[in-house]
Amino acid sequence: MEVTVKPAGYVVQLRPNERILDGFIRLGYQAPYSCRNGNWNLGTSTSIQGRAQCVAQTYGARQTINTCRAIAVEDIILNWDSVLAPNELPVSRVFCQLTDIQALDGDVFRVQLLPPAGKPVRYFAGQYALVEREDGEVAAFSIASAPHQARYLELHILARDNAPQALLAYISAQQGATLSLPHGNVHSQQLAEDKPLLLIAAGTGMAQMHSILEHYRALGAQQPIHLYWGARQEADFYHVPNMDTWLSLPNLHYHKIVSHDQNWLGRKGLLFEAICEDIPQLEQYQVVVSGSPAMVYATQDALVAAGMRPEQMLSDVFAYAPRS
Repeated sequence: MEVTVKPAGYVVQLRPNERILDGFIRLGYQAPYSCRNGNWNLGTSTSIQGRAQCVAQTYGARQTINTCRAIAVEDIILNWDSVLAPNELPVSRVFCQLTDIQALDGDVFRVQLLPPAGKPVRYFAGQYALVEREDGEVAAFSIASAPHQARYLELHILARDNAPQALLAYISAQQGATLSLPHGNVHSQQLAEDKPLLLIAAGTGMAQMHSILEHYRALGAQQPIHLYWGARQEADFYHVPNMDTWLSLPNLHYHKIVSHDQNWLGRKGLLFEAICEDIPQLEQYQVVVSGSPAMVYATQDALVAAGMRPEQMLSDVFAYAPRS
């Protein structure tokens, strides 16, 4: 039987006579329940369409179902909150203590935050956090630290404009920041540990790659990793604290590309141009891109034309700024 969960949209195939909750747990979903403690309400859902059997009673549309006991007797759609897919983490809101703000050149600041004692935050490498401003609005920043560094969080904030400058001043004044995390479906759990990895970053998009690279380094991963970092001007690059360690890795291939600086003595051009020159066979790579929507889509178009399948590329841009 097929069970569809709203509002998340998950679709799950259950075995014959399998209880709904059992099927979701078997497939790696996290679903709320507390039957052993006598709290049946945590495992309940509301049927939108279809029928389920619970002991000797049949439940139809708009009826409450105990998923830990019910068996679908036909394809069914349920309104079931708080169900998390495999490799999905619950979002939490937490105030973190400021431990350091450090200038990294290029108007970028490294912000290090300490979560409350006894409440380690959970996230996957490559995800991002929403940081609350003084007015209650939020700004999204990639988490530059890696999950194994669970006792602190690191953000790389470009502060050339008034809004990020005000945010840094607010974090300094209150000696901390309120974060909502984790967010983003581009992360290490979506990547295979045995396939070549192509990481493409523009500007502070390096923060997302920083987390992914630190995660892979901690794992001792051996597959080829190609890191391309691009900027308009040489001055836009900033100091990456772990770069020297990365450059000692035998499987890492690092490239810096500048597009609009005639005084730059290194490689010039656009990121996708350099990649197409360097990697003629893109079909085997897992590709992660972080940058503006225009940069991401231009990169996707160029790499697809060079032989990459669209599904090989992951970017948060695809979720928050989809193309028609």
